[in-house]
Amino acid sequence: MTYKLGGSSPESDNADSTAAVSVHDSQSLYWLEEPLQHLFEKVERAKQEWEATADSLPELICLVNEQGRVLRANRTVETWNLGRVTAVQGLDLHELIHPECTGLFCYLKRFLQQAREKANKGQRDKLEAYDPILQRHLLIRVQPISAQKKVAPSTTVVVVQDVTKHKQIEEALRRYTKRLESINEIQNAILAARSPEEIAHAALSRIMHLVPFYQARVALAKPESDDFYVLIADAIGETYLRPGKSFPGQIFKGSEERSPDKFFVIRDLASLAAPSVMEKLLLKEGICSYVSIPLVAEGEFIGSFGLGCSNPDAFSDEHVEIASEVADLLAIATRQAQLTAKLNQANGKLQEALRAKDEMVQNVSHELRTPLGIIYGYTQVIESAELGPLTSGQQRALWVMHQQGDRLRFMVDRLLVLQTFDTGKLQRVQLDLNAWLRQILGPWETRALQAVPSVLFKAEMPCESALLLADEGLLGQVMVNLLDNALKFSPAGGAVCVHARVQDGQIVISVSDEGIGIPPDKLEQIFGRFFQVDGSVRRRFGGIGIGLALCRAIVEAHGGRIWAESQGEGRGSIFYVALPADDGSEGGTGDG
Repeated sequence: MTYKLGGSSPESDNADSTAAVSVHDSQSLYWLEEPLQHLFEKVERAKQEWEATADSLPELICLVNEQGRVLRANRTVETWNLGRVTAVQGLDLHELIHPECTGLFCYLKRFLQQAREKANKGQRDKLEAYDPILQRHLLIRVQPISAQKKVAPSTTVVVVQDVTKHKQIEEALRRYTKRLESINEIQNAILAARSPEEIAHAALSRIMHLVPFYQARVALAKPESDDFYVLIADAIGETYLRPGKSFPGQIFKGSEERSPDKFFVIRDLASLAAPSVMEKLLLKEGICSYVSIPLVAEGEFIGSFGLGCSNPDAFSDEHVEIASEVADLLAIATRQAQLTAKLNQANGKLQEALRAKDEMVQNVSHELRTPLGIIYGYTQVIESAELGPLTSGQQRALWVMHQQGDRLRFMVDRLLVLQTFDTGKLQRVQLDLNAWLRQILGPWETRALQAVPSVLFKAEMPCESALLLADEGLLGQVMVNLLDNALKFSPAGGAVCVHARVQDGQIVISVSDEGIGIPPDKLEQIFGRFFQVDGSVRRRFGGIGIGLALCRAIVEAHGGRIWAESQGEGRGSIFYVALPADDGSEGGTGDG
């Protein structure tokens, strides 16, 4: 072989170039491996972080392939006792969750098969159902994973969530809402009822939707004895209320803890060592478990409410709580019904007493007229001197007898009018207000001057003409009563003023005095029958307290109103009568 100084042979050139390429390639691979190693480490860390996150979640999370085989499952598979994480790979997901299920009619197998078909098309799926094998309420979501767009997914994520607690809360909320609605319905029905029987039926026919019972009892204590009035309701599909019966109180008493005024729950009646007579009756009627709740209203025991069932230990704490709420409503409504019944009974007796009083007053009034007529007849005979001449003293005595007889007749007539007053028999005529008032007031001006001591009498008439459609005789009695009171209660030198005006289509007549006045709290009561402000007024001024009651009846029968005003005792009074004015289109007489 020939060597050239400063040169190289072809073989040596090739070797050198190959060596150079090898050195270059190894250097390039070295610089490429380092970033790839970091990338692989990041991917591994991400995978570990994802697995750690998935393992910490309470949901069962599984990666499955397109055949439905498990690629990876989180630690929840162990929490749910479905197997070890390291041993579930390759299992069919249905077999993992339902290891002993044949799958013939399994809802889960059908759903997973359907979800797999959708996942292969890139579609999601979801199912919520109660799983009888796991005894959990499950929410299952299926989400396909695709590595590239427009490429059929090969991996699917299945998330199985236990929503049992959520469903329990929803169910509890639903039951509580239904309970509130039913309690409200019971309350409205109870408040609408009027008798204890209606109240019991209203409650018991509705509580059966909340508390299962075979028989219910409402035992109401009788205040006048130790007996109880018992209402029994049988519930077989519907509630049937038996007729109420009275039972002696001792048949309800078992032990000290089991009496009508105590709350108690009997889980099994057959296990009682010393049952009461009522508990024995319950056993004969097929009752095995029983709850008794006292009915208490305003701190007073009024009875007991009991529910019985044909099964032992049939009442839960919630059932007892609902029954207690209904018992409170029963107690309040029953107490109200009892008070209403007593009030109606008292009102009935009061109405009977009022009718008897009215009949008595009417009979007495009629009976007084007969002796009055006889007294007037004999005084006329004596005045005629047929029985002999009269002395001046005898004539004075006869005058006093006439005066007192007239007063007694006046009171009797007013009493009879008040008792027999009929608004349907008014004899209305058209009256000219000014002319009618002058006719009424004429005698009273003279009477005021002759009064001892004398009273100043004034009258003010409206300037314009006014017409009034009224029963002249009855309305005249109103003015007579008001003027008589004004003069009677006026002090020496006092003034009585009658004023009439037309205002807003009404005729307003007022009679004022400067007398004893009326306390503000008595301004309405003085128009009641037989009412006077106090006994001293009656003793001082006389009267039986029917005049103003008669005035009100007459004025209101004419479509008007009467009222009084006073600044207080000793400061005088004003009585007003307001009547509708007549426009002149009607006239004549007729029944009102």
